[in-house]
Amino acid sequence: MTHQIIPILCNEKHMANYAYLITADNSPNTIIIDAAEANPILAELEQRHLTPTHILTTHHHFDHVEGNIALKEKYNCEIIAPEKEFNKIPGATLAVKEGDILNINGLEIEVIEAPGHTLGHVLYYLPKELKLFTGDVLFNLCVGGLFEGTPSQMFTSLQKIKSLPDTTEIFPGHEYTRSCLPKDFATTPQAKAYINKMLAREQGLFAPATLQEEKEFNPYLKANTLSEFIEQE
Repeated sequence: MTHQIIPILCNEKHMANYAYLITADNSPNTIIIDAAEANPILAELEQRHLTPTHILTTHHHFDHVEGNIALKEKYNCEIIAPEKEFNKIPGATLAVKEGDILNINGLEIEVIEAPGHTLGHVLYYLPKELKLFTGDVLFNLCVGGLFEGTPSQMFTSLQKIKSLPDTTEIFPGHEYTRSCLPKDFATTPQAKAYINKMLAREQGLFAPATLQEEKEFNPYLKANTLSEFIEQE
């Protein structure tokens, strides 16, 4: 079975969020990762004649859950949420924790706890497809702010990500690449392909960076020790 990932830009004027649809060939059923805003997600679902069966939430911040209730009311979909933030997630129906394996619509999805941005933040990893949904832990060229956790927690969470295969594709919760560009990055010859992916994403196209690219260019992933990580703050 072949699956397709469809990025949806939400809250474009303010937060530049991503929601993602994961669809399977020849099936109307779809999974939503982080229902950031109802209207653009509903428009995409209706245009593609898709029906969401599950919403997978990475963390409780409002810009990742605003669409939960409207989508649940329309489609009666299950809302999966981090166990440690379950009571903060609107409409949550199933709690998940580190090591849980979800089997949804023909997909195996592994739950990875990754505190730092929030204390209960989780990642969703598709080990067979090598896709990782990082919410607000890892962005392209940067990381999420420490709203609740400590530098040590965030550093440890990033080490979990770094242990995955280099060919893993990264799907963050925001399109912040341009604001995270290091000085002179655009003129670095080896960064051309990475920049082209950024430009494509800004147009709403599918162009994920790989973990190998993030290891090469993201200063927070290049840090090998906690002290080096803290120096990037």
